[in-house]
Amino acid sequence: MAPPKRSHYFALLFALFALVLLIFANLGITNTSSFLPKIFIVQASQTKTNQSIRYGFYRSCIFKGDSDQPDTCNDSNLLYTFDVDQLAKINNLNLDSSDVIKQAVQQYSQGVLNAQKATVLVLPSAILAFIGMIIAMMMRRMRKNNMLPTLGALSGLLGAVCSGMAIGFAVVLYRSAFEQISAKVDGLTYHWGPAVYIVGAACGCQVITFIWFIASCFARLRIGKEHDHTYEYYERHSFSSVSMHQHRY
Repeated sequence: MAPPKRSHYFALLFALFALVLLIFANLGITNTSSFLPKIFIVQASQTKTNQSIRYGFYRSCIFKGDSDQPDTCNDSNLLYTFDVDQLAKINNLNLDSSDVIKQAVQQYSQGVLNAQKATVLVLPSAILAFIGMIIAMMMRRMRKNNMLPTLGALSGLLGAVCSGMAIGFAVVLYRSAFEQISAKVDGLTYHWGPAVYIVGAACGCQVITFIWFIASCFARLRIGKEHDHTYEYYERHSFSSVSMHQHRY
């Protein structure tokens, strides 16, 4: 365990790690001119057409072959949902004549797929990581009691809950949806992307941040008790010395 005065440094370090990871997760698929298209939650691939769809937290894009540059993307939206037309396109289906995908998606549209909007929790998770980092920086010079580490612990805990729920909802809904769709559409497969592991790691960092803030709180309490015992001993010793001095004379 780190010394009491060093606990906030470790809280700062892990809050910073969480923030960096969550920034990358939030920006995944949003910028097509960099490496960000490689950061996605899940990729649905159609082996017959050699096309795929990569789903991020705010939009999805169609890719052709092994290219990492998207062919087409839908508009970025905080609360976006499945694009049926994209699924139809990579499967080379006409929804007017063959509505296999449309029926499968609509079956979930009022339930599982509607929960896709909950993945937006990755955004407040990043904000909470930033707040935790700022609090840890403030503790060095501004800490007078346990108020700051308590707020830092709350930000770490709530951030971990948000990131955990975001990735949990994503895994459950995409798995259930694509299992259903792939059973009806030949050649459709899916696999998880880096964003799942990035957000999972960020969630772990936020849990560790929470632990270090709590450790700082208990360290402060322990130091306070030791100070009280020392002061009490000093008072008793001083009183005894004075009494003996008076008795002698």
